[in-house]
Amino acid sequence: MEPARIRKEDKRMYLTREDLVRMGLTRRGKWQYTVADIEALPEGVHAELIDGELFVRMEAPSLEHEDISMGLSFQVELYIQRKKGKCRVYQGRLGVRIKKDIHNYVEPDITLICDEGKLDSKGCNGAPDFVVEVVSPSNRKMDYVHKLALYREAGVREYWIVNPKHERVTVYDFEHEKEPELHPFSERIKVGGYDDLYLNVANRHSAYEEAVSEEREASRAEGHAEGMKEGEARFAELSAILLQEGRAGDLTRAITDLEYRDRLYRENAL
Repeated sequence: MEPARIRKEDKRMYLTREDLVRMGLTRRGKWQYTVADIEALPEGVHAELIDGELFVRMEAPSLEHEDISMGLSFQVELYIQRKKGKCRVYQGRLGVRIKKDIHNYVEPDITLICDEGKLDSKGCNGAPDFVVEVVSPSNRKMDYVHKLALYREAGVREYWIVNPKHERVTVYDFEHEKEPELHPFSERIKVGGYDDLYLNVANRHSAYEEAVSEEREASRAEGHAEGMKEGEARFAELSAILLQEGRAGDLTRAITDLEYRDRLYRENAL
């Protein structure tokens, strides 16, 4: 396959119809291409396969597209790290041989994989657990029609289509065979495979600050608990001595001091 002459503008690459002809990408219809054709493409050229039909990316993703994709994948990654989970999340460009054959290959915007056995040096071999696609003007049919059918058939558990133009997210819960749900960007949207994972498109960059705040509060609570545990142990020893020596007044003051320090600690932790 002859290397394409790729145009460059503002450091973004895109293809023209003439480029496709030069690369010999002129075959039409299904079952015309294989993963080998994808691997033979020049560096920087991105394409996907659905039942052997080739779909070449003709334009670079917009800034908003990349911003949403990066923000949501970061929220998922942050959640996994905090929960010490084993799932892996990838943002863009991960090759997925979704049906484990030579005629289907996709590169989702966000891919969540919980079975490490599906990962190898070339990407993912099999259906991911969770997939997100961010709609661009040129790929509406790809996301809403072609990939929707592919992901459902291949066994993806949940599929989200994020539409920046209309500021809404369409959620397909294939695992539980639910009807599609529409959510505005302003909502915190629950990921079906988790009890407490919610993604927020509108405030996608606030996830880190929220996580830091939650970790700080948890750390304070943990520190308070440890401090009170040590204090109560010391108080138990002290009270035993005071009782043995008959120093009731000192014991009363010790109890008051312990209660005061507990209240002060709680107020500072808020």
